[in-house]
This record gives sequence, C-alpha cells and structure tokens, in this order.
Amino acid sequence: MSSNESFVYTACPGWGDHDYCVIKTIVKDGKIVRTEKAEYPNKFLGCSHICQKGLESCKQPYNEHRLLTPLKRVGERGSGQFEEISWDQALDEIAEKMLAIKEKYGPEGVAFWNFPAGPPPNNGLGTLLSSRLGNVWGGTDPMLAYGLDNGPQYAGMYLFNNQLGSLMMDIRIIEHSDLVIIWGGNPIENQQRVACSVVNAKDNGAKIIDIGLLFDATAGYADQFIPVRPGSDAALVLSMCKWLIDNEKIDREYLIGKTVAPHLVREDTGMFLRDAEGNYVAWDNATNAALSFGKGQDNLPETVALEGSFEVDGVACKPVFQLFIEHVAPFTTDECTRLTGVPADVFVKLCEEFAKAESPYIAAPLGIRYRNQGEIYRSFYLLGCLRGTIGKPNAGVITNVIGSSAPILFNNYAITRGTGFDENNMKHLRQKDFFPQVLSGKPYPIKGFIKCTGNPVHNCPNRGRWIETFNAMDLVVDIDIWLTDTGKLADYVLPDAMPFERKEIVDAANFGHVVLQEPAIEPMGQVKPMAWIISELAKRLGLGEYFNKSIDEWLEIKLQTDFPPVASIEPKVTLERLEKEKMIPVMWPEQLFDPMLGLRIPTETGRIEFYAERLVNQGVPFPSFLETLESPTADKKSAEYPYQFFSGRQRFFMQSMFTNDDLMIELSGKEPSARMNPLDAAREGIDDGDLVEVYNQRGHVIAPMRLDEAIPPGTVQVWFGWRQSQFVEGTYSELLVPLGSEETITDISNQWFEEACGVFGIEDMANNYGAAYAGGWDTIWDCACNVCKLEEKKGA
Repeated sequence: MSSNESFVYTACPGWGDHDYCVIKTIVKDGKIVRTEKAEYPNKFLGCSHICQKGLESCKQPYNEHRLLTPLKRVGERGSGQFEEISWDQALDEIAEKMLAIKEKYGPEGVAFWNFPAGPPPNNGLGTLLSSRLGNVWGGTDPMLAYGLDNGPQYAGMYLFNNQLGSLMMDIRIIEHSDLVIIWGGNPIENQQRVACSVVNAKDNGAKIIDIGLLFDATAGYADQFIPVRPGSDAALVLSMCKWLIDNEKIDREYLIGKTVAPHLVREDTGMFLRDAEGNYVAWDNATNAALSFGKGQDNLPETVALEGSFEVDGVACKPVFQLFIEHVAPFTTDECTRLTGVPADVFVKLCEEFAKAESPYIAAPLGIRYRNQGEIYRSFYLLGCLRGTIGKPNAGVITNVIGSSAPILFNNYAITRGTGFDENNMKHLRQKDFFPQVLSGKPYPIKGFIKCTGNPVHNCPNRGRWIETFNAMDLVVDIDIWLTDTGKLADYVLPDAMPFERKEIVDAANFGHVVLQEPAIEPMGQVKPMAWIISELAKRLGLGEYFNKSIDEWLEIKLQTDFPPVASIEPKVTLERLEKEKMIPVMWPEQLFDPMLGLRIPTETGRIEFYAERLVNQGVPFPSFLETLESPTADKKSAEYPYQFFSGRQRFFMQSMFTNDDLMIELSGKEPSARMNPLDAAREGIDDGDLVEVYNQRGHVIAPMRLDEAIPPGTVQVWFGWRQSQFVEGTYSELLVPLGSEETITDISNQWFEEACGVFGIEDMANNYGAAYAGGWDTIWDCACNVCKLEEKKGA
C-alpha cells in the first residue's frame, strides 16, 4: 500500500456463501481503488481469504445500475415505471400509507420481511433496527418455518437437543483428519476458507471423497467422486451402517458409553424402559439381569447387552442397538445400488475406507435440499456413532459447514426489542400461512409489505406466488442497493448504502475477531444507510422515542455483551478501542472451536440420542430413508415431469448480487443457460445451443441448452442467480417448490415446529436462527420438470 493510500475493513458483499470474510478496502483520493485480503495479527496468518467476488466488489459502489435516489412507482405494478422523488416525500408518503393501514386493519396489517443472506453485510445495524421497528409497530413477521438450510437444525434438535453442534465448528479441524468426506456441497468452488482446509488436509495425507449429485469443482479436486441419485443419501448412509455392523467395524465401547445404544426399548410402546424411580434400564450380560442407571455417560459396565431380546417384569424389550440392526437390515449392498445408483464395488470400497480411517470427518456443506433432508442430515451422525468419532479430536460429523470458526454473540436483543428485552409485539406467521392469508384476508388482512433485507421475488422459490401476493397489497416498499426483481414490483424503492459506505460491527467470528467496519467512501448520490432510513421512517410513524440514538450509540450498545470471550477482555472492547485498533482478537487460533469436544449433551439421557423417543409417534425414531417430494428416484418417476430440476449456485454470483457486473457475467458464460447430460439430450433430440423450454406445473424458463457430462442423467440444471430479465423468457425460480409451503410440510415438520415453539417460545423464534426455521423443509432441489426443444436455435 502506497503512502497516499489508506484502508478500512469491510464485510465482503459476497458473504452469503458463508465464508464470512472481512476484506481490506484500499482508498485513494476518496475513491476505492481495490480490495485485498484482510490483515490479521501474526498468530492468525493464513486465516484471511478473498475470492473473485471480494476482488470485484470494489467496483460495485460505482456500478451504473446502482440505486442513487428514492423511486416511486408511476405505472402498473411490475411495469418498471418509476419517478425519482425526495427522501422527505418518500418517507412521508410511506408513513402516511402505513398509518392508514394501521387505522383500518391494525398494525399487524403491515408485514416486515427481514431476511439477510448471512450475518454481515446484511445483518448489520440496519437489519437490527428494522426488527426493532417491526416490534414497536406491532407488525406481522411472515418468516417462521421458512424452510431454508434447516436440515442441520432438525438433526441437532433430535440428536443432541441442541442445534449449536450442527451449526458451527472451526473448519481447520479437518486438516488433521486422515479421511474427509464432503457430502452434498461444493466448497472448492464456493467457500474459500473451507477449500483451503480441504487442500491442507489433502496435503497432510488425507484422502478426500466427494459424494454428491453432479461433477463439480470439489468432485474434480477430490481423490474420489461418488455420485448419488437425488435425495437418496440416507439410503447410502444406512447401507454403510449395515456394512459396518456386519463386518464388526464398530466401536462398542463408545456406543455403550456415549449413546443410547444400550437403552432397553419397550416393544409395546417404542419408548425407553424405565424403572419405578424413572431410571433407564439396560441388560447386563454378566449378571443376566436388568440394570437401572441414570442420566449421563460412561455409567454402564462393558458387559451390558447391545443385542438380543429380553423380558423385564413382564415387559418385552430390546436394546436400541438391536432395533437398529433390524432397522438397517433391508439396506443390503444390492439394495443400496438400486436406490442410490452407487455400484456395489464402489460402495464396498467406501465402507472399507471409512472403517480403516483413524480420524474420519464427514462435512456436509448445506447441499442437501430435498423434503427428506432432515432425515438425511440426521443419518450422517449414525456413522460417527458407530465409529466413535463424535467428540474426538480431528474427527466427527458437521452438517452445516461454515468457515467462520467460533460464534461471537453481541448484545443484539437490546436493539431489536424496542420496548424492553422481554417484549415482542409482532404477530408471527408460518410461511405456509402467510400467502393464503394475504389473498384471503383471514384471520386478518395484510395490506402492507416492508422489505428490509433480501430479494424474495428473485431468490425465493415460485416467483408467481410473490407477484400474486404483491398485487393484493396496498403498499410494497423495497429497501435495496439495486432495482431488483422485488423492487420492480414495489410502490417505493429506497436506496440503501453498501457495506463500503456505512459503519458497522462485523457480526460474526472472522476467526475469533471483533472487527470494525468503517465507511471507505461517502454514500453515493442520495443513498442512505438503512439505519437512517428506518429511524427517519419511525419518527414519521410517531415512534421516534425508540430511535433516538446515533449510529455510534447503537454500536456501543451492541458491544455491551455478556458473552464471556468478549466481556472478559481487558481493556474492554469498546467502539473507541475498535476505532484505534480496527480489529480485536477474542479467541486464539490454537483454540479450534469444536462444540462436540467433551460431549456435553443436553438431552434427557445425557447421551447422543440416535434413537429419538420424541419421533416414535412419527415412525422415525431412527434416522430413516424417506422419499423425495418431486425429484425422480429409483421407485418414483413422473411421466409428465421425468427430470429433476436443479438450480445450484455457481461461484461468480452471490444470491442475486454481481449479476450486473460485466466481468462476472463474462465469467459466467455471458448469458444464462440450461444444462443436461448428452445421453438425455440425444433421447430428446436436443443439440448443444438449441433453445429449450424447461417447465413444470408452476412455471417455465427459456434458455439455450448446453450439453455437459458433469450433469447426471435425469437432471436438468439452470444456475441460480441470473435475473429474470437476463433469460429469454421466464426464470428458474418459477419452477421451484415454494419453501415452507403446504405441499412441503409433513407431520414430522409440524411436530418439530410445535416442539421448537415449546422450547423457545414463538415470540423468540424470529430472533433465533435455528428456531425460526423449525417446521419447514428446504426443497429447492426437490423439483421435477420436463424439457422441450423450441423451433429456433439460439443465434440463428
């Protein structure tokens, strides 16, 4: 950096890929000239990263497509016809319309959509203050049971009664494993920090196995790629479990000491057998008698039975492990091949590799997106239980691979709860109920929609559902940095500041640091930070007393956390100190965060409950193989829609970000396209470059077809991210099953929702990541489609 340059730290706008990077923004003469990797203290050398999105992000503030002034719709909704207006006019008119809705329908007649793609840059002060506004206003939160990235939370709740173990760990742990299985994700292409650890693990001698749907960059880098049919992952896991048991490659001591494997289960009820005092019961082979024991681990002799059938006081029962042997019995090698498509020799070799590894790690980077995903994520932990790896150094299972190390918790509740910590005035709706309620007006009308973060018309499945919903609204407000697909349907569009233009506390770990984000430049045009927008709107709504602090005062409140790693630091972490030091380490790199170490498990048994009493009534006490919703499987294929529709993310876009960046568009192939396997294309009479229509009962998309052997037979793929206007016609999101909708809901997810409400309270669920998503399944890839060739060829 030259002498006439300065720098600040910025939360990378590409954050939603869950790498959670802070980048170094270099400024010269009041203009951003480039971005670089962040500089951490010496002990953290090697922890900083930057990808192509981070490098290119410095151009975003100067992009000609940026929103620079408030807009008001003047044409029909969706026409894209707007006029520029002043901030005073925009905020005055929005407040007037909100107050009119409140007078006619009550404050709950306005819904607040607050869905950041990742902590910062979106989950900053503006997001917190918009939640505060929703609370003091008393609006509707329509996001419960949304159903995104939530399979790991389900697994954590029913295995550990704690979701933290499934959400975060320091990914560098895998660097010391001897076998790393990447299951259902593409970190080499999409997650730089995770990719770095995968590379280091391989350099250290680990074998890398990638299990997934298509041959992507991670598959190309791995030592072995094992493709599986859509949604069949649990069948592969259960088959591996049977092989490990049949070949005596299990850790019996671990099963007895750390899991519920020895617990006797009543054959009449499926519940754990308990004695008169409520203790659990096992069978001791040494005494040939029942043995009572309490909550906890390592409190049973090695002579307790794992197999067999017993009778205790006239009650027939079996150990959990015996029931598990019976549960996996149908999953033979041949059946595994039939269900998953994995050849028998490949399957056996996979089992042998996993059995001989001393410290295997299964890492599942949020790439399982089917209605059966909860059981798939839950099943992964079976392999850790059988091998005794969960809770051991350099080994285990993680089902939410995020490269941010340990969590750092700030005092956000004090900001979001506008009238006191214990009060939440919003009405909370499950996503499945929100859309029907808008259209029916029952049990109460919802006539206003304030979109604070996110881009639901573009990024959320089923675009048509959103258009129908907005058309029933009296007021739609969009706060964004671009005129997005959501903004084009809004009545007012308000220009938000980019991370480069606002002051924030970076709200995630960054490898154990609290980082201050300072503005690199002044906001462009008439752009304002969302914190200012929300505060000014609140004043016009008569709620100014709750928004009477400066940005610095709010940030000081945020730092007043009782989270021990931050609260215990001397000198204290204050805004003044951060302004001098820019970043402050609160955790040291030798303390690689692994929530499973020590196995402090808050279940009723104190053990890993791979047999869940709470799910006996649902018929899935063990992790189970369930059918997909729509995706074709070995036993299900629609004649009308015979293909899986897959809309995975590629590395050049981030959600809908960077889709107007010329370089990223160039790197992404210049235009959106569909892809399918040449074998399928030949059968359909489709050549490379042909214009095709991909369609199902919900919608369609028209794009040129590219033939690609990386796409498995039976799948049609269109990249996630491209905007609707960039397609010939339609868009990929038209085809997707709506997340959290009635057709995705099952009895299991309903029970999960009710139990999460019981644990957290429905008022708290909107402020708790894991709880808010309880009760819905991520079905983005669980879609069926068909494809047909159109007459004209692209470019003809």
